[in-house]
Amino acid sequence: MGVPALLKMAIGQTDELEGSLAAEEILEQCTAALGGEKPQAALLLASHDLEVEEFLSVVTTAHPEMHLVGCTTLAPMSSAADYAEGSTTLTMFASDVLDFTVGLGTDVVADAKSAARQAVEDANRETDKQPALLIVTPTVEQFDPTAITIEIGEVLGPTVPVIGGGAVPDIPIVMPWLGGIQFFGNQVLTNSLPVLLISGPLNVSIGVAHGWSSVGREAVVTKSDDYRVHEIDNEPILDFYNRYLGAGTEPAVANPLAILDGTTGQYYLRAPMAYDESDGSVIFFGSVPQGATVRLTMASTEEILVGTEASVAEAMAGFPDDATPEAALIASCAVRSMLLGTRTSGEIERIRAGLSADLPVSGFYAFGEIAPLGVDSTPRFHNETCVTVLMGT
Repeated sequence: MGVPALLKMAIGQTDELEGSLAAEEILEQCTAALGGEKPQAALLLASHDLEVEEFLSVVTTAHPEMHLVGCTTLAPMSSAADYAEGSTTLTMFASDVLDFTVGLGTDVVADAKSAARQAVEDANRETDKQPALLIVTPTVEQFDPTAITIEIGEVLGPTVPVIGGGAVPDIPIVMPWLGGIQFFGNQVLTNSLPVLLISGPLNVSIGVAHGWSSVGREAVVTKSDDYRVHEIDNEPILDFYNRYLGAGTEPAVANPLAILDGTTGQYYLRAPMAYDESDGSVIFFGSVPQGATVRLTMASTEEILVGTEASVAEAMAGFPDDATPEAALIASCAVRSMLLGTRTSGEIERIRAGLSADLPVSGFYAFGEIAPLGVDSTPRFHNETCVTVLMGT
């Protein structure tokens, strides 16, 4: 066994659904990539069809001291096997200079802020090193997910970047409802918030981009209630959409709202989820503040992929000149995959083309993405966005 790397990330990916067989295949891949080093933490991004209890039993038995967090995904993507629907990835981390600690918040729907605070405080309590990066894979259903990012930002302060994405429900959605699932050690959970905190001398850079372009003029949200918007520029929100998309057109995920962030001067996206005919409101996936400046957006599939390239380029430009990235994490949106269709594999292809050929890359399609925006490190909840994270010691 050689001297442990300052940071090593090993990825295993499989389309096997039988739990023990999938675990054995992934463990073999990760063991080979680690080169004899002992994994301290792992990120599981799993298919809903995986026999996950058996999978976790095998993995945690093989590595009983390894911290594990994760969630279900529409699909993972990685340098191990690119993009593969229905597959599962396990990403292991090893380092001789970094601490990896975990925390868990529960009953998120009832009190998202308390759950977020509990998870982060638990993880932070287990290290005496300076926090460098927090990875979160929470439930994001039946409440406003921005409550999570606001609270985590308050607990960690303005200098620690937070990245991740929401657990994806079983899609297509059928009854009985099977929502997003989270993982913590060998536990299979719902309504929870697992976090993985990396502390110590870690260089991190983040790129956040989407590819959508604004159309029309700026407008102001004049009546909203959290994630339900009634009026824009003192007119029914449907009139705002009809002005640009044509009469009788209901809001669709292909045309998210771009919301101006007052701190950074940049725009982030909010996806419309449903139109309520009873009161003429539109329900978005995340809060839309009353008084916010917004614009309608459009994008072709090629423009979405150009957004992917922009995310990678921003992360590369932000990485310290005197350091070299040792690993990359990606959080992209499930809606991007749905809109890209047969071109979805182009996203990981363009990500890898923008990075060094031997850099390990692990990512997934999430239900909303969590990342800072611009130079401000406060975490934001995004929709339809690609987040690129580069790490190195």
